[in-house]
Amino acid sequence: MKKTLFLITMLLPIALLAQRYPTGKGTFRTGGGGSYSQSDKGDYNLYKLTITPRLGYFVTDYLSLGFQMNYSISYDTNYTSALKFTPQIKAYYPLNDHWFIIGNFEVGVDRTTVFADNKTITDHTSISFGPGVSYFYNRRIGFELNPLYQIYINPEDNYTNRFYTEGGVVFNILNKSERNKANRKKNVEYDESEDE
Repeated sequence: MKKTLFLITMLLPIALLAQRYPTGKGTFRTGGGGSYSQSDKGDYNLYKLTITPRLGYFVTDYLSLGFQMNYSISYDTNYTSALKFTPQIKAYYPLNDHWFIIGNFEVGVDRTTVFADNKTITDHTSISFGPGVSYFYNRRIGFELNPLYQIYINPEDNYTNRFYTEGGVVFNILNKSERNKANRKKNVEYDESEDE
């Protein structure tokens, strides 16, 4: 049942909302998510809240500048705050109206602060790059999958260079000219003399 529901959820927009390609100068792209967890650690509980907003803007028809942020706070015996701010450059190459190949470059500014008797701040800044693929159900909704190679500026035992894959659902907010075109189409009145 879960698999069937998942397939319907993924395929229904393809059947109902197929339209033109989603990129274009002046278009905003947004997405993100969040999570909350609580776990038992024996003598104490661990509480963790994470939010992950992302925003991008197409400076040309196929080049997007933006950022992804990952902010988490946790509490067990200490209060810990972690912020990873990742500026991104994405270049899109269209294969057709829905599929795109993506070139990715990111700089991850990653700081973790532990508020204990001795406050500590740890820096895990890195750069990541790699190809990706994007599919859009319509001009506003799609998903991306990006295999990336990450290189840490100051590698440590737990933070060494690695290959990973990230992905997610993305939403486009049409630019002003696209909204104006849509409004003009809705407001056009039928004139019988145009048929003559």
